[in-house]
Amino acid sequence: MNHIARIVAMFLIAQFIGLFVGIQLVGNPVYNDLNVTPNQQPGDMGNSFLFILYVILVAVIVVLVIRYVKWSHSLFRLFEVVMIFGTSSLVFFIFLTYFGVPYYMEITVVLSLLLVLLKVKRPEFRNVAAIISSAAAGALFGFSFDMIPALIFITFASLYDFVSVFVTKHMIYMAKEMSKMDLSFTISSREKRYVKAHKKEEEFSVELGSGDIALPLMLAVSAYRFDFSFIDAFAVVLGATIGLVIVLYYVTKNKVFLPALPPLCFFGVLSFGLSRLLLH
Repeated sequence: MNHIARIVAMFLIAQFIGLFVGIQLVGNPVYNDLNVTPNQQPGDMGNSFLFILYVILVAVIVVLVIRYVKWSHSLFRLFEVVMIFGTSSLVFFIFLTYFGVPYYMEITVVLSLLLVLLKVKRPEFRNVAAIISSAAAGALFGFSFDMIPALIFITFASLYDFVSVFVTKHMIYMAKEMSKMDLSFTISSREKRYVKAHKKEEEFSVELGSGDIALPLMLAVSAYRFDFSFIDAFAVVLGATIGLVIVLYYVTKNKVFLPALPPLCFFGVLSFGLSRLLLH
């Protein structure tokens, strides 16, 4: 149960940080150039299919690099540093400008570099870096996609997640390898327990990928963008959290790998639908 509580708490922290960032992005035209789609058209459904192709291509590249590149560990470390700096810069920038902090650009750079250094020097900051990075990614994608394209994207992303765990199984392979590198592409809850059968303490862990945090958040920000409704955004977060609890309970009880994205997104969409039906 401790594993479930820790993961859910970190998930919710990321959701609320990301919602704040996403709402600021949506509400200010000055941020329109941050749209991540190639044509910067949030309503273009073609972008949904394009980004699914990106996801598949990145997965293929990651698997090939892990298997065949001897210095893959260093390459992923470099990518991690760039990712942490870039995503945390967005989060710090939005918060500092919202509260009117002077010298916000300089402070943003300092805080982002500090987070990178802390993660590099102190691996226990892995979860902090993953939370901030996931919050930024989810906010940015939610801001970049209208509701229909976002629904299309998460539907195919959920299908891909299912296939990659149960059919090709490459997601399990990637998750295990990334866990060995202790990279901040997942949040994790770890604890040591005494195992009577082995007569020693062993470490048990539960992990949740950054994508499993970012994509429900993307949906929540898109839901806010749909009608500028905080209720709809919070409904998505509530539904995704329910899906997460169900997944974590099953995983911790049965010690199996499960694709988290399908239930998280399903309950997020269901909760959004109920919100539109009952509260508007």
